[in-house]
Amino acid sequence: MSATGWNRFGARGVDPQDAQAIREVLIGTPGVQTVGEVIVHRLEKGGMLVTATLGFGPSTPNADVVAVLREVKRGIRAAMPDARGIVLEPEVAAPRDDADPPTDTIVIRGAD
Repeated sequence: MSATGWNRFGARGVDPQDAQAIREVLIGTPGVQTVGEVIVHRLEKGGMLVTATLGFGPSTPNADVVAVLREVKRGIRAAMPDARGIVLEPEVAAPRDDADPPTDTIVIRGAD
């Protein structure tokens, strides 16, 4: 991997515009609820390695997660044809037991 420094998109040795194009694919793909860490490495032998963490809701069926991950990979390859490796880590939010907590359990601290 390249030894150049990191830019603000977590891209090592990659043009910031390329990294932004990848992030826009991730954010713009229907079904992706959140985008976590995105890291792009320029490989010594050419091409790029893209890793990203993508968030999904607790009620998202596994088949839908798989379909969205496939679509994200297609989008990244279309935006960046020299992406040799794409590693996507899905994070599925756990169901919350406290969806409607009583207001007496919420504490807001004042500045004084």
